[in-house]
This record gives sequence, C-alpha cells and structure tokens, in this order.
Amino acid sequence: MNPKVSVVIPTYNRADKVRQSVESVLAQSFKDLEVVVVDDGSSDETGQTLNHDFGDRIRYYFQHNQGVSVARNKGIEEARGEWIAFLDSDDLWEQEKLEYQFKALDRFGAQCGACYTDVKFFNHSETRTMFQLAESNYRHEEEMGVNTDVLRLLVKPGGAGMVVCLSSFLARRDVIRKMGGFDTGLLYSQDSEFMFRLAMLTGFCYVNCPLVSFDRSPVEDRHVGVSSAWNELEFFLRDSQLRLEGLLRLTDNQPSAIRSLVRRQLGSVHSGWVNCYLETGQYTKARTAAYKAAQMNLTFNFAVKWLLTWISPRLALRTVRHRENKRASAFSV
Repeated sequence: MNPKVSVVIPTYNRADKVRQSVESVLAQSFKDLEVVVVDDGSSDETGQTLNHDFGDRIRYYFQHNQGVSVARNKGIEEARGEWIAFLDSDDLWEQEKLEYQFKALDRFGAQCGACYTDVKFFNHSETRTMFQLAESNYRHEEEMGVNTDVLRLLVKPGGAGMVVCLSSFLARRDVIRKMGGFDTGLLYSQDSEFMFRLAMLTGFCYVNCPLVSFDRSPVEDRHVGVSSAWNELEFFLRDSQLRLEGLLRLTDNQPSAIRSLVRRQLGSVHSGWVNCYLETGQYTKARTAAYKAAQMNLTFNFAVKWLLTWISPRLALRTVRHRENKRASAFSV
C-alpha cells in the first residue's frame, strides 16, 4: 500500500547534517509517509551514513552531480505518495509539521492542493520568523488560511522567496507531475518558478506557525556544487531573466496586473544588465539592454537611461555609480 506522503530530500556532501533532517521526518506525529533521499553525487560519507543509520527506513538514490532541480525531479519521479513534501538536507521539521498541514488542507478542501508553513532560523542572529519578516509583502492573519495573493508574491523579488519556503511546502503529487516538476535550466530561482507554475493550477493554504527550522549557516552552497556561482551578479541576472521570461510566457491568460508585474521585474533585470555592460565598457550591449528595459516597463528613469547610453555612455556610468553610492550610504546609516 502506498504512503500518503513522500518526503523528497535532495542532498550533496551533507553527511554531517542530513541525518538530523531525516530524523526530523521520521519523528513526525503523522506516520503515513516515506522518505526519498536523492544524493546528487556526494563525495563525502553521505551515502554510508544514511545506509548505516536508516537502512530500509528510507529510499536512497545516488546520481552523478547534476544540480538540485534534477535531484528533486528524481525524487518526484520515485515518489509513491499522494502528496509530496520537500526538505533541504540541512533543514529540520517540527514533530507536528505534516499533521498541522493536513488539518489546514482538510479545512479548505479541494480549492487548495498545496500548503506551506512559517519558518524559523537557526545558526543566525535573526529572531523573527519568515512570516514576520515578510509582513510588508503579505500578512498571514489567520492561524490557518488561504493565500489568494500568491501569484503576485511569487513574481516579486523578496516576495514569496520570503514567504513560501520549499522546506515547508506540501503539494499534491498529481498537480506537481501535471506542471512538470522543476525547471533544470534555472539554478538560482527554481523554487519560486516551480511554485508559480503550481499556483496557476491550484490554491495555496498556510499554517501560521513556524514548523520548519531553516539553516542559515554561511556556507558556499546549500545544495549542489554546480550552483556555486549563485551569488555572482551576472549569474543572478541571467537566471532572473530566464525565470521572468518564462513567467511572461505563462501569464497570457492571467490577470493584467500579474502580467504587468512580471514585465516590470523583467525591465529591472534588463536595467541591471545595462549597469554591468557600462562597467565593462560594452556600450552597444548597454544600449540594447536599456532599450529592452524601457520596452518592458516604460518609465522616465529607464527612458533617460536609454538616452544616456546613446548620448554619453560615460555619463550614464557616472549616474549609475552615483545612485549606487547613495543607496549604499542609506543602508550604512
């Protein structure tokens, strides 16, 4: 008989932490589950540790290093449960996490095929929870509720990324498979892109309680070796552009406000490219990027920026640097 929930845990060189993550799943008050661990090519003792400590209590799969999205998709492929939950291999669940989520899903019925919870942090000085940090974007008013604004949040930078944490996420397997799993072409923003496509198919409910502990240790990469350049500006811009261009194609039948928001964010990404190209003296590319920014979101600032790239690229660069210095000074106060 198949379990009700499959918990997918991708891991990479986390022998020192993955055991605790698995234990937090096996300790759930909700017992009708299976644990699917996908090892994305670890070179440490991850496999030996898991096999020694858990044996047949988990299903362990090893693959050559291909990235966290490929690992998660492998977990989705192998999942036998009606529902799929995700947990990063350095995060932890509270004992009642799944129990409370199913209470919420039972309360809101067929309108919701996904549920997420609040998150607290460890190995970090931040004492506020994820929901508390995100109050300027969205207020979770109820103990359990339905988030009717999730599509907008998933477009905004710092929006759903600060509201819906994948390690707190639970969704129907048939909906996940219908929308095709994770986009393996993205390395930085694959979580929010995945949830955006899911939110186009089903509603999201939430549990307003921090039932996940999120590890904020300063490490090079929390997931897989191939994404170690995630914090480089050009990587971020390229990844954001791919994600937003994909979302724009998906929003043809969405409300105009959602499509406009995607266009504004994409305009900001193209504006970021202008800054990069100006810094490296690639003025022709800067002009093209400035035109695309204005095309996506015709504002006074973008229009002036485009004009300056033609009239005086050096003045455009000085203007960009001046604005960045003012912004840095404001944050340092």
